[in-house]
Amino acid sequence: MTPEHSPMLRVALRVLDESVVVESPRPEGPVRMDQALPFFWELDDKAIGVAIRRAESEGKSISCCKGCAACCKAQPVPVTPPEAYSLYLLVESMPPPRRDEIRGRFADRVRRLREAGLDQHFLQRQSDLTKDEARTIAERYFRLGLVCPFLEDDSCGIYEVRPFVCRQYLVTSPAALCVDPFNNPVRPVPMPIAAAGATLQAGEKLTGTFQFTVPLVLALEYAESRRQELEQTFPARPLYQTWLEAVSK
Repeated sequence: MTPEHSPMLRVALRVLDESVVVESPRPEGPVRMDQALPFFWELDDKAIGVAIRRAESEGKSISCCKGCAACCKAQPVPVTPPEAYSLYLLVESMPPPRRDEIRGRFADRVRRLREAGLDQHFLQRQSDLTKDEARTIAERYFRLGLVCPFLEDDSCGIYEVRPFVCRQYLVTSPAALCVDPFNNPVRPVPMPIAAAGATLQAGEKLTGTFQFTVPLVLALEYAESRRQELEQTFPARPLYQTWLEAVSK
């Protein structure tokens, strides 16, 4: 990172033998974690670019493209707490007709998740959940076919501010296999950094509370119930430094 007195915030990382650099104006005063997301997303995007070039150098090609929305139509799409709050603020900032439409979509997904008895599995996440238990819950969720509330004509309606997992989930297997990733040999592109995991680790260190992801369809409900926690602010340098230390591990 740049010296603390510098007007710019600049980070350089070595990712799969390539240099990744992100620079932006240094925030003034304390910031919330969601306010740091654009910087983290940009760094993540550049690391993903490195991963794509590595895959292509091995003769592989990315199957994902505009209009291929299988992962948007049933996957849990786990979002971190700051991303949940970012989505909440995004929806609240929309003009009333659009806001009401999107909120209606969220309400429909939450209702169906609640009727399936799954909502509390995600809202009251157990820290000791085993991989097998997590997979079973994810499969039950997948079978509900809960379409992302932001999906418009098989395209992402919030592409520029989409969560980490949406950015990183790329495959080199045939797109048709993604309709059932639990039973088909889907081949995701290995990612060189765990941006979402770093966000959870940084959040735990900064807030002192257990952090976990929730399905995107529960983002508004989660954000509303934990608004006080999500609105906490932190000095900018320790916040960015904590996240960078976590993502560099």
